[in-house]
Amino acid sequence: MNQSLILTIIDLIEENLPRKISIDDLAKQCGFSRSYIQHQFKAETGFSISYYQRTRNLSLAAARLAQGDQRILDVAIEFGFESQEAFARAFRQHTSTTPSRLLGQQTWARRINFERIDREKLEKLHHCQSLPIAFNTHQSHRWGCFVFTVDSCERDIEEVTRAISTAYQKLMQLPCSASLDFDQAQIVEFREHNQEASSTYPMSIAFPFDDEHAMPPELLEIMVPTGLFAEVTLPNPSYIPTIFHPLYYRIFNENKCYFGGLPAFWRYNTLTGELHHRCQVEPIAQVKSDPIWSLFESRHVVELNTSFFAVSHASIPASKRAGTRRLTTLVEQLTLASPSQSSLEVLFDSPCQNNSNQYHYSLGETGALKLNDQTATNLQGLYLSTQWQGEDIHQLENQIEQLYLRLSQHHQFQYRAAPELIRIHTGNKRYIEFDLLTPIEKRATSRQKAVWFG
Repeated sequence: MNQSLILTIIDLIEENLPRKISIDDLAKQCGFSRSYIQHQFKAETGFSISYYQRTRNLSLAAARLAQGDQRILDVAIEFGFESQEAFARAFRQHTSTTPSRLLGQQTWARRINFERIDREKLEKLHHCQSLPIAFNTHQSHRWGCFVFTVDSCERDIEEVTRAISTAYQKLMQLPCSASLDFDQAQIVEFREHNQEASSTYPMSIAFPFDDEHAMPPELLEIMVPTGLFAEVTLPNPSYIPTIFHPLYYRIFNENKCYFGGLPAFWRYNTLTGELHHRCQVEPIAQVKSDPIWSLFESRHVVELNTSFFAVSHASIPASKRAGTRRLTTLVEQLTLASPSQSSLEVLFDSPCQNNSNQYHYSLGETGALKLNDQTATNLQGLYLSTQWQGEDIHQLENQIEQLYLRLSQHHQFQYRAAPELIRIHTGNKRYIEFDLLTPIEKRATSRQKAVWFG
């Protein structure tokens, strides 16, 4: 490992930021050829020199935008861009968002922060390049999940460990804990709406369940479908903040697969201190041919200009707040209240003000827009209107998770933080039929061509 050379290159880059130093100048100051330093840097870090410079520069620019006290044009010029348009284009390509959305958004800037590579991180990145990655197909399996929330943009290991420890303590106090096999427990991570603008993310202590065993009511039941998983074993949990870029990069370059979304699984080995991670992946051809893309056709995009009038309010229990996986619990709660539902409208609150709001919902009906009515929730803007029906609520929930994944990858639309509406036409323990109206907005046209489809 040529550590001293890599650290020298990084020092030179950092000393010049936000000005870009050419690779020829780097090579001259390091005393090696251009091709040699490029090869060495890529081999040790997994990044090209150009990628590292651009990403560090944009990360610093994002932090400046998040302060909220400067114009976008002024920040663009400060960080070496000839125009606001060029600045916005670079942002879209590397962060999947725009500078305007970062203004005053400290949490969002921390989410996309790309820290300087120091000696410790370099050693971890180097080690991650050689970690074996296994690809295995796992059959559909049923899981019971005790959900909790981690609040840490940087995935601070101490904070994550504290959250897991607290969740275990709460779970052990429940009556169902005596029947759970803790030797089989894994940590499962979920996705949620507005993830980039939030410092929180949902995780759970999860237990595998056979089909014949009853699910304790305190646990969220999910069915993870059959799929291809990439699996890697980390030397210890401190590798968590480092592993994601080299893992996803290698998944794409070595196996022509994309990250397949959440849930993802973590299992700690108390004897060795190692941490086993597995995440869903999708072959490129499978992503391109996914029929879910058809749900983004223009006939499914509607503009709402209406109000919602609530009759009653409820919320998802804290131990089942698994991000966007709300359908199973919602149907369970509605069925308990009334065995059969028809022509029912459910509105989930916007996560914009408080991330926990996305788990609060109201029952009511939509009507004519009333801007000055304090009791009404206004629904305005673009929505993706999709129709769903079936007997298997877990299968429907997995399909909707796939919809949300494709929305995050779509070249034209992206999720918008606003209330989400569900119009239930028929609902009972055996069958449900409903419309899902998800708030969206048009995204900037420039996306990374190697990653996004639709």
